[in-house]
Amino acid sequence: MDFQRNSGNSHNQGQGILEFALVLPLLFLVVFGVLDLGRIFFATIGLTNAAREGVRYLTMHPGDVSNDLGSFLGSKTAATDEANYAGLAVSGGQVTVVCSNADGDEFCDSGTPATVTVTYNFDLILGWFLPSPITITRSAVMIVP
Repeated sequence: MDFQRNSGNSHNQGQGILEFALVLPLLFLVVFGVLDLGRIFFATIGLTNAAREGVRYLTMHPGDVSNDLGSFLGSKTAATDEANYAGLAVSGGQVTVVCSNADGDEFCDSGTPATVTVTYNFDLILGWFLPSPITITRSAVMIVP
């Protein structure tokens, strides 16, 4: 009798290990999915702040339209610096600045909107399971005073 009782317990232990082995991959997907979701949310906030900083710089310095080093260099630098402070590797090529300059002078036209758009390719932890990278784009618009 005692022998049958022990063999029943080992059967239950084996069943528990098997159930854990079946549930473990799903648990990993949920945990790493939540981590990726949080990282995407953080990156979106950082890119939004970068776009806002770039357009704020442009409204404070409307003469940033053209200079020797390229168009909107100060706004692009402000946006990339803000993104880099957040830990996002953004280059000037990923920042687009649009400003109305209809009269042809060296300043953005007063009373018109200026737009800064920042684009970033986000690599997922679950890149082997989900399509990666994900392109995140954020824009900010302000009126040039």
